[in-house]
Amino acid sequence: MNLKKDNMSINKITTIFFDVDGIFTDGSLYFLENGVKMTKFNVYDGMGCILLKELGIELLILTARHSDAIIERFKDLGINKIFTNILNKREFIKEYSKTHNLNKKELAMMGDDLQDLSALDEVNVFFTTPNAIDLVKEKATYITKRLGGEGAVREICDLIISSRGSNSAFEFESYIKKGK
Repeated sequence: MNLKKDNMSINKITTIFFDVDGIFTDGSLYFLENGVKMTKFNVYDGMGCILLKELGIELLILTARHSDAIIERFKDLGINKIFTNILNKREFIKEYSKTHNLNKKELAMMGDDLQDLSALDEVNVFFTTPNAIDLVKEKATYITKRLGGEGAVREICDLIISSRGSNSAFEFESYIKKGK
């Protein structure tokens, strides 16, 4: 809940890696009797992602499991860098950063479990939620007030937007004016 690093660290973010389960969702997996699997997402988080993209921040989705619902949700938001079945997130971020010539000071991650924590040394800012495992909360730069799946991503998006001297309402108006 307290920001352990100054606002300048957040201001420098150009790329953010997001886990899905426990971050965009409450971490639950829903299986219906007819075999259908369901995933619940929060619309506030989606709008936050759209606004971050408007600022020119690159959003990547890294999840340890594959789900067509995940792919569909993020494509609907205009996020095309969706990577599923990524258990070793540290190596993924390391290689991605190298390939795209990104500096650690530009990178952030939001995650809640061990596979996310492994990437801690590859990013400058690490966000998590109150429902993350204790070890992740101990190491995180920032713990949201909101739970995963209940607006935690939006909270981070608003924080990043604010660190740039703007606000979500202004960025939304800019988005609307572009006719999207």
